[in-house]
Amino acid sequence: MSQLKNNRSLFVRAIMALVLLAVIGFATWLLSTPSLRAASHLESLTFVSPIGNPQLSLNKTVDNNAPAPGDQINYTLSYSNTQAGSQAFNVQLYDFLPAGAQFLSSNPPATVYPNGVLLFTAPTIGPGTETLTATVSVRVPTGQAQMTNHALVVADGVTPTVASLLTNITPVPTDWLRLVKSGPSTVLINGAVVYTLQATNVGASKLQNVTVVDVLPAGVLFGSATPSPSSVTLPMVSWSLGSLNPAETRTIVLTTTAPSATGAITNSAIGNAWENVVTQTLFSTQVITNAAILSVVKTGSAPKVNVGSTLVYTLSYQNIGNQTATTVRLTDTLPSGLTVIGTSQPPASQTAQQLVWNLGTLNASAQGQIVFTTTVGGPAGRTLTNTASITGQVGSFGGQDTLSTTVRFLMQYLPIIFKNTTP
Repeated sequence: MSQLKNNRSLFVRAIMALVLLAVIGFATWLLSTPSLRAASHLESLTFVSPIGNPQLSLNKTVDNNAPAPGDQINYTLSYSNTQAGSQAFNVQLYDFLPAGAQFLSSNPPATVYPNGVLLFTAPTIGPGTETLTATVSVRVPTGQAQMTNHALVVADGVTPTVASLLTNITPVPTDWLRLVKSGPSTVLINGAVVYTLQATNVGASKLQNVTVVDVLPAGVLFGSATPSPSSVTLPMVSWSLGSLNPAETRTIVLTTTAPSATGAITNSAIGNAWENVVTQTLFSTQVITNAAILSVVKTGSAPKVNVGSTLVYTLSYQNIGNQTATTVRLTDTLPSGLTVIGTSQPPASQTAQQLVWNLGTLNASAQGQIVFTTTVGGPAGRTLTNTASITGQVGSFGGQDTLSTTVRFLMQYLPIIFKNTTP
């Protein structure tokens, strides 16, 4: 029996050692990655020895364990020092977004890198054991069954800690109306808030009597909408869209004015079709008084293209805040199968799947455009999902936009031959 206990003890110690090695190896890889190390200024930070023996704890949760494609979900990262009286310095909290997830916003504001990594920093943690939190809002991708989110917290001279969270995505029903809402994650008080609603029939049969209702948040003023609403009974704005064929999308652009007070506003919209379940979408926006707020809008030369044809993208960027943005970087992440053949402004760096432009300083209300041309390769019958993001200095607010383009199946037309049967 004593030998059995010893074997169990050795087994437990071996498992703990392997876990610790994995955590340290992961942190070593992260801190040795040149782009992250330089971007987060890790090389320029002065090492500060910890006081006592801090023990970092990290936990990750999500507000929706079974979201549908296109839903907005909110991750919460909770981290602390569990050893009272000890203190750690130069705390770095990394969040690795799931593949395909669209970053919307974070609180507190994070440094956002083009490869889907968010960085939160704190000068110290401890000597108390209070819990610090960071929230991250993302849009659930389409075409995936699961999302895996990883997070890592490190500090000088302290063993790093990792946390992971697996979220299952609710399968799309056979006949389903998808409703996706987008807009600015941050705006100024009394500033313009433009929401975009996209209703898509992702099923195999035609949907009838499609309606969309948008419920404006308290304090938000209705301005205009395209197309014109069927009815406006504030806070509800309604559209009757008629029928939707399979894969057909209708777009609604709603222009409003933000409240005169700061805080978070949440806009909700509901889509419905005859004999179809109701679908809902939410979008949260933070209203603030002073900041550099960067936005980017991505458009394409055509909603549908053929293999071998040309597809032209336009990136329209702007500082919609009231403060100057510095170290502005614009990044476009291309789907596989696209080849860049020309740009209106040479990128600072370029790979097969990513273009990066360093725009420098962008004053309040300043704007610009970058146009680049691609050729479409790869198989037909798929959707090209392209994401552009813009970031600035720490404390500024970045933006992101995603555009989907359908690659059509080629149609072959055979000549019609008339046979003369006259003798």
